[in-house]
Amino acid sequence: MLAAQALYGPDDTASARFGTLALGRNLFRLLPEDVHDRQPLVGGNGRFALVADVRLDNRYELHSALGLDGRAASLADSDILLLALENWGEAGLDRIVGDYAFAFFDMQADQLMLARSPLGQRPLFWHRGKGFLAFSSMPKGLHAAGDIERRADPVSVERFVGLIPQIGTGSYYEGVQRVEPGHVVTITSSGSRTRRHWNPQRRTLRLKSFGDYVEAFRMELDRAVASRLRGADGKVAAHLSGGWDSSAVAATAARLLAPAGGRVMAFTAVPRNGADAYGPLGRFADEGPIAAKTAAMHDNIDHFRIESSGRSPIADLDLYADAFERPSFNICNHVWLSDIRSAARAQGARVMLTGEIGNWTISASPSALLADYLREGRWLGWWREATAIARRPGTRLRGIAATSLSPWLPAFAWKRLRRLQGRPGLRLQSALHPGLRKSIGREQEAYDFGRAGRPNDHFRNSRDALLEMDFGEYRKGVLGGWGIDKRDATADRRLVEFCLSLPVDMLLKGGIRRPLARAALSDRLPATVLDERGKGYQASDWHVGLTRDLPAVTALIDAIAADPVASGIVDIDALRALVREWPKAGWEDPQIIARYRVALLQALSAGHFLMAAAHGRSGGHFADLTQ
Repeated sequence: MLAAQALYGPDDTASARFGTLALGRNLFRLLPEDVHDRQPLVGGNGRFALVADVRLDNRYELHSALGLDGRAASLADSDILLLALENWGEAGLDRIVGDYAFAFFDMQADQLMLARSPLGQRPLFWHRGKGFLAFSSMPKGLHAAGDIERRADPVSVERFVGLIPQIGTGSYYEGVQRVEPGHVVTITSSGSRTRRHWNPQRRTLRLKSFGDYVEAFRMELDRAVASRLRGADGKVAAHLSGGWDSSAVAATAARLLAPAGGRVMAFTAVPRNGADAYGPLGRFADEGPIAAKTAAMHDNIDHFRIESSGRSPIADLDLYADAFERPSFNICNHVWLSDIRSAARAQGARVMLTGEIGNWTISASPSALLADYLREGRWLGWWREATAIARRPGTRLRGIAATSLSPWLPAFAWKRLRRLQGRPGLRLQSALHPGLRKSIGREQEAYDFGRAGRPNDHFRNSRDALLEMDFGEYRKGVLGGWGIDKRDATADRRLVEFCLSLPVDMLLKGGIRRPLARAALSDRLPATVLDERGKGYQASDWHVGLTRDLPAVTALIDAIAADPVASGIVDIDALRALVREWPKAGWEDPQIIARYRVALLQALSAGHFLMAAAHGRSGGHFADLTQ
């Protein structure tokens, strides 16, 4: 099992036996204190054993709480985690902050605890068979055990094709259970129980002045970014788009590193010479110029524009299946993401900062905010905001009414309103087999017109979206394949809880969206970025490589059609029709984007994964990623 996962931890490997329990870990030294890592660990005078994949972001707070004093410098994060669990047990999960997945065994109680941090930045899987139980960071570790057949789980893949998020403990492999993000699984000889240990509660932060909110915002963002700079050795890579989220993270890192002479290597994906790069209405296809303005504001940011390689989105599906061990969503984005990772590694980076959760944290300003004014009984405030928004060019009164009243509209009225808005629904964006449209279609509709598409209230919508997120396999695949530890500062639990607690006035005031974030980021982002109303459209030239690779697309569809499992999940006739009707132009049209960029690519990714799993491909191409 350790050998199968060696790329995830090439610096050291160790295992230990405790009666009928065997524990092991591979180590990728990413933190300064990792030189002290000596896992598997034993504590409590031989009662407890631990293996952990962990970065503690409140390490120094735990020093004081645990009374470590002078000993702390010689302790790895895993040592501190063990002491926290020894002292506080399962309740310690409320006191530790960071990215982690661990197994903690109580030999006296004969009880195993498996746990993951909120937002799923580290993966963990397990299997209970006849007379044995096994767990590992990635499914390939379980499949290497020899007693667990490697076969894709069709139900999970059906939901993937239908664009329905993973819910529950199922993984993309039969017989392999997923420890859900923010959950703890307790396993004994008699059974198992699962409990969510992170479930943010609704609360409203009340500070004396707007200036106090600005100061608090900056403090939380600075702390989140600083926590993720450990081990970067003064030279960190960062994504830098034209939006607020990654820009805020990269700029904050630059400010924090500047006093000691540290530098940020900021990477922006751009289309080749702007050719064949189109964005839908309100989106701009080339983020290079606006990202350059952020970089120019900080003397210690080195800006790298990574031009599109022009590779087809399906060219590296073998690599993705091996790296991430799941079907990959939005595979056209993996092309430029892979190019950036390779460029960062070539520059010697080991840590890359990102801001993927920023839409729900630092730049949150959802459409539910007008409804929040009404829910709080602030009618005058609602009128003021609605009137200010109505003055904007292109604003429709119908849209204001929809976002204000959506929580109280009957379901049939909301569905009709959504259809009048002309937004492509999930059915148009998915190529499910006709035999599945009835069963999965009901779930699609419930998700499309309910939790995902219907503004209700900011806190609940944001919390539900956050609780569905699981980046574990992707993070581990990037680490093993490219040697890059990808860290999302906007996913910091403390920052998330702070942003969820903000009053509605901090998110929408005087018709201005994100007034707090705008003020707080004014010391690190240029006005050009903060005032930009459009959004970047990454991989805007995605169709160029795919069009050039049409013979391979056809061959993959034929292979999926010949596979008995894959052809029962994917609508082969629909895929062939899409190829026959291949557009000559209009790739920025939302309907074409829904049918080709989403439905076609999602189905091809799923079909390929099903075949790869059926033929036992695991690790055959994985090493190529590090070249």
